[in-house]
Amino acid sequence: MNIHYFILTYQGLSIFENNYDKNLNNEVNLNIIDNGNQTSKKFENFILHKTKKNIGCAGGWNLICLIAFNFLKLEKIIIGQDDANVSFELLKKCYDETDEKNICGVFKPFFEFSTFCIHKNVFEKIGFFDENCIDVYCEDADYKQRCILNNIKIKNLGHDNNKNLGLSRLVNSNIKETILLNRQYILSKWGKSINPSKFARDDYQPPYEFKNPYNDTNMKVNSMKITKRFYQKHHFKNTFPSILEFQSFKDRKHLSK
Repeated sequence: MNIHYFILTYQGLSIFENNYDKNLNNEVNLNIIDNGNQTSKKFENFILHKTKKNIGCAGGWNLICLIAFNFLKLEKIIIGQDDANVSFELLKKCYDETDEKNICGVFKPFFEFSTFCIHKNVFEKIGFFDENCIDVYCEDADYKQRCILNNIKIKNLGHDNNKNLGLSRLVNSNIKETILLNRQYILSKWGKSINPSKFARDDYQPPYEFKNPYNDTNMKVNSMKITKRFYQKHHFKNTFPSILEFQSFKDRKHLSK
C-alpha cells in the first residue's frame, strides 16, 4: 500500500520529530509542508515546501491538495498535523475507509480534521477550504457544512483525541480572539447551528441554517468572498495565498529539473 501522508506544520515540527514513529517510513510516503519557517535535520529530506509566510490552516490544506492532486496526480491522501500522534494501523484504516463519497477522520466527532483522508474527487467537488478563516479554527466546520449540502459523508474512526496536543492554542497568544472572529465569519456565511445536539450547537458545529453561502441563493455552495479581514491579513483581493504558494512550488520544481 502506498499511503501519502502530508503533515502541515506551523510551530510544532520539533514536537513532530519527537513523536513520529520512524517505522512509519516503511509504510507511508511522508511529505511535510512547513508553514512556519522551521529547521529540521531529521526531516530535512521530507520537507516538500516552505511557505513564504504563515498562510493558515485552510491555506495549508489547500496547498497540500493542490500539490497532491494537481501536481502529483494522487487519488487520495491523508492530511495530519504536527501535534497529533497517529499509528500506522489508524492511518491505514482511515485511508481504507475513504472514497469519493466521504471524508474520514481518525479522531472522534469535532476533531475529525486533526488527521483526515480526502479523495481528489471530493476536493474537486467541494472546493477549497475557506481561507477567510484566518490562521486556524472553523475551516473544518465550514467544509463539513459544504459536504453536508453535497451529500458527502464525514466519517470518523472514533479515536480518542488525547493524542492531539492542541498546539495551536499554545503558540497563538490571540487564539481566543481568532476563534471568536472566525466563528463570527461562519455565522455570517452560514447562519446559526441547527445541530440536534446542544453540545454541538454550543460548540457551533454544523449543520447550519443557510443552504447557500451568505444566504445568497445566487451563490453556489463552494463560492467564497474575499472578506475585509482576509484582505487586512494577506493584502490580496482576487486570490488566496495557497494558489500563489502552489505556483511558487511549481516554479521551484521546474527550476530544479
